[in-house]
Amino acid sequence: MKRHLIIGLPTLLLLLLYASNLQAQLAGDSTRSALNELIAEQIERIAETTDAALDYNDLIDDYLYYAEYPVDINSPQMAELRDLHLISAYQYEQLRSYIDAYGNLISTFELAGIEGFDQQTIDLLLPVVQIGQSKNGAKIRFSDVMKRGRHQLLVRTEQILEQREGYRPIDDSAFLAKPGSRYLGSPQKVYARYAFNYRNKVRAGVTMEKDAGEVFFKNNVPDSIQFLLGDKLRSGFDFYSIHLFAADLGFLKAIALGDYHLSFGQGLTMWSGLSFGKSTDATSVMRYGGGVKPNTSVNENFFLRGGAVTFQIKNIDLTAFYSRKKIDANIDVTDSVSGEINTITSLQESGLHRTVNELLDKGAIEQVLFGGRVSYQSKIFEIGLTAHHTELEASLQPRLYPYSQFRFVGTSITNMGSDFRLVLPKAIFFGEVARSDNGGMAGIAGVTVQPVGYVSLTAAYRNYEKKYQNLFSNAFAEGSETNNEKGLYLGMSAALAPGWQLKAYADHFSFPWLRYQTDAPSNGHDYLAQLDHQINRRANFYLSFRTKLKMTNSDDPWNRIDYLVNYRKDAYRFQLNYSISESIALKNRIEYIRYQEVQKEVQQGYVVYQDVIYRPANTPLDLSFRYAVFDADSYDSRVYTYENDVLYAFSIPAFSGKGTRVYLLAKWSLTPDLDIWARIAQTWYANAKTIGTGLELIEGNKKTDLKIQLRWKF
Repeated sequence: MKRHLIIGLPTLLLLLLYASNLQAQLAGDSTRSALNELIAEQIERIAETTDAALDYNDLIDDYLYYAEYPVDINSPQMAELRDLHLISAYQYEQLRSYIDAYGNLISTFELAGIEGFDQQTIDLLLPVVQIGQSKNGAKIRFSDVMKRGRHQLLVRTEQILEQREGYRPIDDSAFLAKPGSRYLGSPQKVYARYAFNYRNKVRAGVTMEKDAGEVFFKNNVPDSIQFLLGDKLRSGFDFYSIHLFAADLGFLKAIALGDYHLSFGQGLTMWSGLSFGKSTDATSVMRYGGGVKPNTSVNENFFLRGGAVTFQIKNIDLTAFYSRKKIDANIDVTDSVSGEINTITSLQESGLHRTVNELLDKGAIEQVLFGGRVSYQSKIFEIGLTAHHTELEASLQPRLYPYSQFRFVGTSITNMGSDFRLVLPKAIFFGEVARSDNGGMAGIAGVTVQPVGYVSLTAAYRNYEKKYQNLFSNAFAEGSETNNEKGLYLGMSAALAPGWQLKAYADHFSFPWLRYQTDAPSNGHDYLAQLDHQINRRANFYLSFRTKLKMTNSDDPWNRIDYLVNYRKDAYRFQLNYSISESIALKNRIEYIRYQEVQKEVQQGYVVYQDVIYRPANTPLDLSFRYAVFDADSYDSRVYTYENDVLYAFSIPAFSGKGTRVYLLAKWSLTPDLDIWARIAQTWYANAKTIGTGLELIEGNKKTDLKIQLRWKF
């Protein structure tokens, strides 16, 4: 490993003068480091809990919009920045009280005089707020929508340059004999998106995607395979998503047609998309359901398709929604006469349709959802009631194991729940309780307090019964599902001194019933502490420590039964951000992982990387560069890092093994409304002869991916 550092550093020093770290996800402004760090941290946390390649557009779409079209700090729309956790509920209430007492702000410098607004919060807000220039509170007129609405067209292609096993040449007879031995389509991933947006109030768009390995031209597939797949095989993009959305049209608060999301309360009863989980923000456990929102991502199963509408009558909101769509499923039994699917064993969520089997599962059954919500909201109190019913075209009959015997079985399920929020001068109480029609219950309740302006404290207790069932639940949890879990979360954030902030949480949890690879009730804890320091306007750093202890089956082959053993994962991180000129800024991170399972050797991993920001004024070219060195003994000690990528794309690799990672990202603005993005990244593994497994196998020790993207705003 030392050899790679010695070789890499001289090259890095030369590149420092020419490379940059464009904050790509923030509409090209490389000065918005605080907001970028918040997004990076949240997405890294999600990536650690899943191996799926997710699209996070729905989570950060509003961040991106407000970074380009800032919110008037004096308008009611500031509440949306609270919902995005850019400011706390306490800070929002203090801002409202200040405006009520002294009138509208005339400068962002006034924020420093409002209780609870420290410098870190102000730095986070500055890229997304402005004073008195927006018309967020103005009435929407059709002529303004057509005249002032912004259009955006984006096209992207990407590919792993090395040949993978799934794309190697094969003759038709061998392919027909083993149709699962190759991908049906080309190795390019293609993405296209058109979007219209007027002040985030009127939105429309279409999103299209073909994943690598999926078919774009079906004539390239052998006739015998075409016959086998029938109408499952089509030319064109594999996934299409269309949305129409409008908000604040008088008593019509929101309406969505096409593909959309619903998020209510704390996520126990209805939350159709992704959500942020644990973070260094002590108040992040408290959710702000966004209600009806358009779907802008290509997560092919995490959305609803149909229509939803919310009416506002004084302080009461009434929402009705309906969804009907085809979903992927593993087919188990098909009627031999009619050909109809009788039973399925699982619902598929990958959205990949590259092989014969994956295509046979595509859109296998129809899913229908309908329901409604009524909520009352005053200045200090909010309560809501939500209910919905789900019907599946075929009976879901999962393979039964001891750990899975309480999972949903059948064709229909009904869920209902109630949530509340009470806002007091120094405290906010929140919670939700939900029930499924099999009698299973789930609940979460908490309080966040701010005894003084520089200290926030949060406590939350959750109890999700093992038999609670819901296909559209996504609440705060340690596990991947909102059932079979109890937990107590305590979080705090405190400004210790000017420029110094301490954030920490402790989460103790237990699983009353068995889990996958855990054949007994289990428990664990998750602790995190982070110290942030703003050295000056040009430099800041943070130190963090996280330790998580959980339980799993012992894999000792001599055991007659699988008894549980503890495993612990510790993560130490140091990150430094600093600017050396108006054009050049740097970011360094060192992260070390220590993983140990009882009676086994310690597994270690680390990553060291250098980012360089170079964005000269009055030039159309921005560049982003990273050089990383990693060494992880096993996948258990892997290290995740968020990488800057082309706009609306995401890269969060998990480093295991030993090697280096380099990428270069460039954005060239041909005109103010037309830009081209390009990104090339390569991972090199020491002492490796192959990378990946199965159809993703690469012969060799290098993996290179290339992305090219064009964006036109008009």
